[in-house]
Amino acid sequence: MHVVIIGCGRTGSALATRFDSEGDTVAIVDRDGRSRQRLPGTFRGAFVEGDGLHRPVLESARIEGAGALVAVSSSDSCNIVVTRVARDVFRVPRVVGRLDDPGRVPLGSDLGLPMIASVRTTVDRVHRMLRHSRLEPERTFGNGESLLVRSPIPDYLAGRRVAELDVPGEIQVVEVSRGGHSSIPGTAMALQAGDMVTFVVAASALGRLRSFLGGRWQ
Repeated sequence: MHVVIIGCGRTGSALATRFDSEGDTVAIVDRDGRSRQRLPGTFRGAFVEGDGLHRPVLESARIEGAGALVAVSSSDSCNIVVTRVARDVFRVPRVVGRLDDPGRVPLGSDLGLPMIASVRTTVDRVHRMLRHSRLEPERTFGNGESLLVRSPIPDYLAGRRVAELDVPGEIQVVEVSRGGHSSIPGTAMALQAGDMVTFVVAASALGRLRSFLGGRWQ
């Protein structure tokens, strides 16, 4: 996946470093060329100096064909506009923007844009929203170490018992909805394709749950 990040502050540089280390291609944009210094020497991505609101700058960052764009600049207005342009003009399938003013979050929601308020867990949440988009938590506990997520069961897991999806200390099935009815399942309950299942999962095990639901039994 090619990821374009607008803003090379602490959040932007941390996200760029994480995605780069996971093998994605990354282009990070910032108006201040000195912000390049926040990136580690091992960073293999591109740094583009310029205003993320300008089309030539976005094109230099290879926004055309990008799999995701994250707008975490210091300007809320810029972040709203860039995420909308990325989605509506360049058809980027996954966009996320940050807002320092939580009061503006409803504005992003009205535009259908996924915007998050600036909190300590911004990097982890943006990472989850892009990497595990199907498993965006409905609720988090503590400092984000445990998550409540819901997902339909894919066809290939039909017939598996609930116990087979439970991983001690990492993943626990806590509820199953089927045919409009909800139940707390026993470990012997057999899952059916289309069941909507609620999991409590450790944040560190989200990738493992994603592999279960994505066709890779590990």
